Amino acid sequence: MMNKLGLIIVSVILALIQTGCAEQSTWMSLNSSNPRIIWEVKPQADLENITGEQISTPEFKMSDYVKGVVPGTVFTAYVEAGIVPDPNYADNIYKVDETFYNRPFWYRTEFELPSSYSEGKRVWLHFDNTNRFADFYFNGEKISGTKTSTKDVSGHMLRSKFDVTNLIKKSGKNVIAVLITDADQKKTRKAKDPYGVACSPSYLAGAGWDWMPYVPGRLAGITGNAYLVVTGDVVMEDPWVRSELPTLQKAELSVSTDIRNASSSPKEVVVSGVIQPGNISFSKDIRVEGGTTARLSINKDDIAQLVVDHPKLWWPNGYGDPNLYTCKLTCSVDGKVSDVKEMTFGIKKYEYKMVDNVVGYPVLTFFINGQKIYLKGGNWGMSEYLLRCQGKEYETKIRLHKEMNYNMIRLWTGCVTDDEFYDYCDKYGIMVWNDFWLYVAYNDVAQPEAFKANALDKVRRLRNHPSIAIWCGANETHPAPDLDNYLREMIAKEDNNDRMYKSCSNQDGLSGSGWWGNQPPRHHFETSGSNLAFNTPAYPYGIDHGYGMRTEIGTATFPTFESIKEFIPEKDWWPLPTDEQLKNDDDNVWNKHFFGKEASNANPVNYKNSVNTQYGESSGLEEFCEKAQMLNIEVMKGMYEAWNDKMWNDAAGLLIWMSHPAYPSFVWQTYDYYYDPTGAYWGAKKACEPLHIQWNASNNNIKVINTTAEDLKGAIAKATIYNLNGKEVPAYGQTKQVDVAASNIAEAFSLNFNPFNLAYGKKAVASSSAGASKSASMVTDGGAGSRWESAYSDPQWIYIDLGREEKIEKVILKWEAACAKKYELQVSNDAQEWKTVYANKDGRGGTEQIELEPVTARYVKLAGISRATQFGYSLFEFEIYGEKPKEIEELTPLHFIKLELTDAKGNLISENFYWRNGVNDLDYKLLNTLPEADLSCRLVDKSMSDGKMKIVVKNNSGTVAFANRVRLVNKATQKRILPIIMSDNYVTLMPGEEKVITMEATPELLKGGVSVLVKQYGKAEKNKLDIACLLYTSPSPRDTR
Repeated sequence: MMNKLGLIIVSVILALIQTGCAEQSTWMSLNSSNPRIIWEVKPQADLENITGEQISTPEFKMSDYVKGVVPGTVFTAYVEAGIVPDPNYADNIYKVDETFYNRPFWYRTEFELPSSYSEGKRVWLHFDNTNRFADFYFNGEKISGTKTSTKDVSGHMLRSKFDVTNLIKKSGKNVIAVLITDADQKKTRKAKDPYGVACSPSYLAGAGWDWMPYVPGRLAGITGNAYLVVTGDVVMEDPWVRSELPTLQKAELSVSTDIRNASSSPKEVVVSGVIQPGNISFSKDIRVEGGTTARLSINKDDIAQLVVDHPKLWWPNGYGDPNLYTCKLTCSVDGKVSDVKEMTFGIKKYEYKMVDNVVGYPVLTFFINGQKIYLKGGNWGMSEYLLRCQGKEYETKIRLHKEMNYNMIRLWTGCVTDDEFYDYCDKYGIMVWNDFWLYVAYNDVAQPEAFKANALDKVRRLRNHPSIAIWCGANETHPAPDLDNYLREMIAKEDNNDRMYKSCSNQDGLSGSGWWGNQPPRHHFETSGSNLAFNTPAYPYGIDHGYGMRTEIGTATFPTFESIKEFIPEKDWWPLPTDEQLKNDDDNVWNKHFFGKEASNANPVNYKNSVNTQYGESSGLEEFCEKAQMLNIEVMKGMYEAWNDKMWNDAAGLLIWMSHPAYPSFVWQTYDYYYDPTGAYWGAKKACEPLHIQWNASNNNIKVINTTAEDLKGAIAKATIYNLNGKEVPAYGQTKQVDVAASNIAEAFSLNFNPFNLAYGKKAVASSSAGASKSASMVTDGGAGSRWESAYSDPQWIYIDLGREEKIEKVILKWEAACAKKYELQVSNDAQEWKTVYANKDGRGGTEQIELEPVTARYVKLAGISRATQFGYSLFEFEIYGEKPKEIEELTPLHFIKLELTDAKGNLISENFYWRNGVNDLDYKLLNTLPEADLSCRLVDKSMSDGKMKIVVKNNSGTVAFANRVRLVNKATQKRILPIIMSDNYVTLMPGEEKVITMEATPELLKGGVSVLVKQYGKAEKNKLDIACLLYTSPSPRDTR
């Protein structure tokens, strides 16, 4: 989003490309970014009885028009004209009279041919996208459909291309008129009419979702690039470069293109091409009859050079470099260039396997170039809710995904129609899960043939992009059989099955959708469950299966206080809505930005209460936002790390709902609408790093994750435990060498936060168990989530072998709901002869602390006599205590876990940080008692000319400096510097510790110098460093909201 929310649009197509030579065609932009082009927009009803033929003449004058925005929508034009108050702010967009926009509108513009045009050339008028219906007129003639037809172009993904050679005026004004008609369904926000699939192909979210509002006009407009191309009689259409990989050392390329002869006479055409790098040249002749289109194909049988030795492969982020090739095609007739096309492609090979998990359910698993790929990413709905994202701004958004260490974006219901999105996914190694325009609520399409035409155009238009990893028919359902069969057969033909076609986004080898409500990390480690799974048979969930490949899981995500100030009026900042308001209030401004009933899936009541109960009640919005970022970090990191923990057993990947915001809101995002990274961004970035060390909040297991194509050997995993005061407690830490195979995980060790428990890690033996995941050993693993479960019968028993005789004074039993009604505790020194030391005839479950007369024994048995439920005995932990060793220091209830992973040379390759309450789970209110630390900040390196700098933040105190947030503001304007790429944030520093943080921003944003602001958790933000601006040259277009 550009300054003033899209007032300035960066166009990918230059305003005018004129070379004047035979080597290239003339290409002229008709976008609003061309200063010579002014689009006029007006309701059709205001031009009653005036035809398109009349409107598309120079003599016609459109009075009282609104200046259009192309690419863009009708509604956006009125927003940019200031007629509609800022729709981002408060509930402004909900106050708009949608009926004004939910009707047909005329677009009109005039242009003159460029001076480079020469007689005998053919002129083509292009519109890449129009929504939802379009009729085209040029210089007084209807050029689409028939003279009497309407809604000629149907669908938002269908390209329109018109030969206007015989209508063009070589001098003077040429006029274009386009009648845009909005979608048929849901004419008002509250209408009951089915919307979505019924209006497909379109931007389905335009009717409103639980993350963006209903948009008046439902995104009707000229939504893609408009341009003029001058060529010869023969043009190339939909050129395509395919690659096959018999081995990783050899690629076989093939090139194909349609050759269209627009003249009435046959043409002898020579198509030549050059592929770089490698300077691979080729050419082939073809005869094309007049008024026809022929297909030209060139492969290794024609040109031996199309077999490439040691190709530079395209790899997803983290697994290698996303290498790209270019292919420039030229078609010539009689020695003169008629058309030129240049495309970018990547050499890669996608493969897919269904791998059965431990309960025999198939899990979809991705491979690229022979390497198994663990998927990490997020869902993307709209790029921006009013389609105001264009050109270079896509690089910022995709770069942020790369920086989060993602390797996949799912385009939910295919709501992106801009080629630049795919260009930058190619560049940054981000695979694309590419949906078509169907979703679960409806399964009927009003115009199946229009849907098919749009789908065909989509595949032909995008198939050169190596980033596209899969085509998917529908969101959380299957397309109707006719459409499903068409998509499958069309993709097999047009994409040669280079990418899988999958009918449904969450079934058939996928593990459902959800959860969407806020859940603590431990929850995800302990259950793979989802709240939306339509698989038949039902998808089996558990602690050791059911994670699979999950395409949606998410949580509410509060933005930063600085961002909330941009869209919530100050009078509504505090107090937050009550639980009742969050559940039922339609009109609350918070609900209008999806913190309320409109986003009930995100469970805002639970989110608010989690912040308050875990981090303490707040006195104002700024304090609440700061605490919410801690929850964001924890929850987002926990979701990814729970899937990491089960990698290939049976987790194959996780895509959160959502990674990218389209509207200022409180749900489904990592960075917010203004590009300010929330805690969720930093949680995702940490959990998804290619080499990663992590802690399991359920069983205290430490694992190392390797999502690269290289083995990790000789690495050192280290855990250091600190008390609340920042003092290290060595007895609880561990260090171990670990090797991790490529694209795999390895267990390093388990932390023991209860060293006084004699049973920890000791052998347990039981009369029966309900499976490997509920075996006897679970009661001694120190984890709060794992458990032993017996057979469903009486009696049952389980005993602990302490390894030697110990003095025993206390036993703690931590029961699941299925507890014992009657049981005994017994001891033995040989596991043969048992002595009863305690009996309970009225067990109530929960946590039982049983004080014993001191007794010496090696074995301690729980002998279950009768169960309290129909299920088996179910026990989380069986803890045994004697005298506390005096040499072991006890931890403070709230303490810190610092993990470090170093390579064989001692280089730090991953670090991670957690806060834990070992007494009251999830109670972090003691963080509010930490004293203010003495923080300093210094500049290590700066290169303002390219927008990069490196700073060091240091804790000079003897206490912990928790969750320090660093942000930059422009000294001259006092505006925050966004977007910005930072290596880390919300960093915790132990006494004397320092952290290096790298930063990168567009140089123009740094003009005037910057101030580095640092805020310790719970303390006032302070300016810690001023950096003067250096001179810079050639700034790139600004990417700031």
